[in-house]
Amino acid sequence: MFAVSCARLPGPSYSQTQDWALQIRFAQERDSGLYECQLSTHPPSSLFVELVVVEAHAEIDGGPEKYVKSGSTLKLTCHLRQSSVTPDFVFWYQDERMINYEGAAGVKVISDAASSTLIIERAQSVHSGNYSCVPYNVNPSSVIVHILNARPLRPTLLH
Repeated sequence: MFAVSCARLPGPSYSQTQDWALQIRFAQERDSGLYECQLSTHPPSSLFVELVVVEAHAEIDGGPEKYVKSGSTLKLTCHLRQSSVTPDFVFWYQDERMINYEGAAGVKVISDAASSTLIIERAQSVHSGNYSCVPYNVNPSSVIVHILNARPLRPTLLH
């Protein structure tokens, strides 16, 4: 007997080769666990299979906040973790604005199968904000960037 209480589990399927298969549509981490295939023989025969479902996610080095001196290079590297396929694209956002495909001056992106790096030469205060790495079909990651103005230190006044 097979009990199904979820639309993502359409029930086992039977093929001409007398093989049975359990299909889980849109597998999620909560589907991880021990599954049992039991044959209705006497005595019953069982095969146990452990399913581990992992979600791909992005991770930006140095988060959740990063401090950069004004005029220096801002470099953010986003690593793709537990991804079974290379995403078709990786978007970079500063606050709500996509910045890697608009040709902004001084913005450069270098990507490979496992990471994407955003580089901004001569960062200024306008580059402060929430930066997000948003790969296609992967959970995104964000970091808050603070651009610090270089001011000469004032001597402390002694009274």
